Amino acid sequence: MTTKEVIKMPNKLFRKSAVARHRDDPDRETTQRRRVSSSTFCLPLKYCCFSLSIFFLTISFAHAQVVPALSTVSPQGAQQGQNVEITLKGQNLDTATAVWFSGTGITAEIRQETQQAAVLFNGAGVSGRVPTDMQLVASLTIDPDAPLGIQRMRIVTPYGISNAQNFVVGNLPEVKEDEATEETEKSNYLELPVTVNGEITSIDDQDSFSFNLKKDAKLICEVTAQRIGSPLDSYLILQDAKGAEVANSGQGNGLDSLLNYTALETGKYTLHIRDIRYKGGNGFRYRLSIGELPYLETIFPLGGQRGTDNTIAVAGANLETVNAIQVSIDAETPTGEQTLRVKTSSGLTSNPHPFSIGSLAEIGESEPNNTAEKANAVNAPITINGKIDKSGDVDRFAFEIKQPQLLVFEVEALRLSSQLDALLTLYGAEKQMEAATDMEAESAEKEQVLMVNDDASGSDARIEWNFTDAGKYSVAIRDLNNQGGDAYSYRLNIRPLEPDFTLSAVVLDSQNRPSGLDSPRVSRGGTFTIQVNVNRLDRLRGAIRLHCPTLPKTFEVSPAVVETGQNKALLTVTAPWDVPLGLMPFSVAGVCAIGNRQLERTATPSPILLTVMEAPEFTLTLAEISTSVTHNKTVNLHVTANRRDDFTGPITLTVVGLPPRVTAKPVNIAEGKNEAVLSVKAGSFERREQFSVVPVPGINYISVFGTAKVDTETVSQSTPAIPLTILEAPFIVTVEPLRFSIVFPATATTNADATAVPQGGTVAIAANPNADTESSLTEETDPPATKEAILTLTIVRQGGFTDEVTLTPLNLPEGFTTETVTIPVNETEVKVPLTVLGSLEDKTYQFKFRGAATINGKPFVQDSPILNAKIIH
Repeated sequence: MTTKEVIKMPNKLFRKSAVARHRDDPDRETTQRRRVSSSTFCLPLKYCCFSLSIFFLTISFAHAQVVPALSTVSPQGAQQGQNVEITLKGQNLDTATAVWFSGTGITAEIRQETQQAAVLFNGAGVSGRVPTDMQLVASLTIDPDAPLGIQRMRIVTPYGISNAQNFVVGNLPEVKEDEATEETEKSNYLELPVTVNGEITSIDDQDSFSFNLKKDAKLICEVTAQRIGSPLDSYLILQDAKGAEVANSGQGNGLDSLLNYTALETGKYTLHIRDIRYKGGNGFRYRLSIGELPYLETIFPLGGQRGTDNTIAVAGANLETVNAIQVSIDAETPTGEQTLRVKTSSGLTSNPHPFSIGSLAEIGESEPNNTAEKANAVNAPITINGKIDKSGDVDRFAFEIKQPQLLVFEVEALRLSSQLDALLTLYGAEKQMEAATDMEAESAEKEQVLMVNDDASGSDARIEWNFTDAGKYSVAIRDLNNQGGDAYSYRLNIRPLEPDFTLSAVVLDSQNRPSGLDSPRVSRGGTFTIQVNVNRLDRLRGAIRLHCPTLPKTFEVSPAVVETGQNKALLTVTAPWDVPLGLMPFSVAGVCAIGNRQLERTATPSPILLTVMEAPEFTLTLAEISTSVTHNKTVNLHVTANRRDDFTGPITLTVVGLPPRVTAKPVNIAEGKNEAVLSVKAGSFERREQFSVVPVPGINYISVFGTAKVDTETVSQSTPAIPLTILEAPFIVTVEPLRFSIVFPATATTNADATAVPQGGTVAIAANPNADTESSLTEETDPPATKEAILTLTIVRQGGFTDEVTLTPLNLPEGFTTETVTIPVNETEVKVPLTVLGSLEDKTYQFKFRGAATINGKPFVQDSPILNAKIIH
């Protein structure tokens, strides 16, 4: 690829050119930059797969395969059509090969990294480093038509992709805050409009900027900080030429500040920014846009139906003559949210405002409609565009149910930047009660409140109601705090259930938890594990099949289905041995059958940024291609490690993807060995409740995860995932109590040195009053020969099992006596005596009961939890 090639992709990658790869060639200039260009083709990610091969610098095999970390980007934004230099700081950036952007319109080249202080030892086996971030400088070119807004940027190395940092594309000239000017107690003077990149460096830091305004100028000052990951909770103060405060951004609510001020006179003004909590330090960065900027405050309606033309009223500051816009929505436009901006004749573009695209017919509310008598009549399904236009306003809508059905009443308001905190009330009508007087008989039917809700769907209200009776009903919407105004718009959707789902993919660590690494790595021939989480919407219950549509067919993707009733599944991907090295973006998708159609959704993030590395130190394989385990039983997994010749270290194995109540203890493949066995148990003992708890029957996908230390760095591999089927046992055996003490009188012959097994929460069992073993507890009498306790044996029947079960004591200690009993057909409980010799030494004894039955001509056994009996003299 030449350095002049420019490739358009949904996600842009810019990497080193041959110039940088030959920078050590004496015939080449040593000062040349690492040229970077974008990727090589343009194909839709949904329908095809692509592989971006990054050709690495010659790197020593001793180099640690550590993931890069990007801590800061400065400045964190740039203007359209400009070339800027940015500074990148972080860890393990010395092998950086490319910069990746989530959007389009940005190209980059990486300069040589700055030299970093180092620690040197004169012997082998000792290493050290100076704990400071290393630094890169990158030159960015922003296209004139690059999309405005925030993009995600990452550093690419042969050993993985860094975490993401935010980068903003703006449309104003940009400057950096000058701390040196502020140290002279002067403010930075600005020519408006402008965006300032700055940082609140300490708790007492306050940055100041001066500029001139004409009378009646509508000044907009907008901070972007928390939206780009900064901890700054900004606060703005505007002073006039006399130093008097004329405006501030208010106390805020943890969001970025906005100041909107109309100048009362021509003159010099000064704007101050600080943290509202008087905090500051490294990372408290901000972008502050100042000027007579177009700013969208409200739009109405907040959305439209696809396949329609819409007139949208807009209001705000500095919109010039724009007070309405025409929006045409194609019939095939996906439903959901988009953002719109208004670009004025001056060439400036407003802030973004959410805009909702729906599929239902739409109407606007009609005032007055505050009462049941004046409610607007509507026919479901429908989307109603309305506004709570004054304090105390209530909008009410009447509809008729002709046959039983379930309807959803869903508000879109806060998510669309409306100030409305909606409260929904669903009303029905009761039959008129028998009247005591003629006047009461003439009164209207008494209203019945069916349901009230204010925040079921995020912060917006939602009601689901199953209407079983035909009749007239109504729904009312108001602000929870009885506020109102032009900014209190809403969309109220009244519709039947629309089953749907969303997916999210996370990389798992060795503890079966989401990893802090959001971009997986895989070695040639290796396997990595992803957990796919499902958010089921509108009572979606069906199974969801997972796949990776954009991966090359040479990759092996484990079959994975999120079964009915489940909300997650494990997915493993195995790379072929000859796959190209470098960055390989891909996506995970899920398919579900709903009625007579299939619904496919792509998991977030998309794409997932996979790094392919050289062959690993080891790979893992499972002997089993599938397995099953019955409640309270165990199954073994047989794992083989395929080691590289120079790697002999121990490998720690854990099982990931196990459902609740299924456990497997970690095991090690010993140094120089290649095999190990893990035991998986389907059931756990709840000590507090004193009984077994079993997992939900069904199919789950599991993988064995292996970690090892190589040159002080942790490397990991996974086995391909296999299905683990949890089988329902026909019965579960429980015993009460499971922990108890039997107390005998103290005697001189008692073994005082006996060591008791520590037990907590024991229960003292009194002797059976009918037994012949009781005697007076005096020094003259002999201790009782035995004592007797009563145990309650119970079986929990499952899956329609009704046959008899025989219960036999197992591993009964010497000196303990009990009996084998049978629980008859359809019964669940039996009591058995337990007799204990008084001559036993003081300690805790353990045993259990085994239940046995014949099921479909085959024997089936199930053990109880272990009983702990403590003998005390």
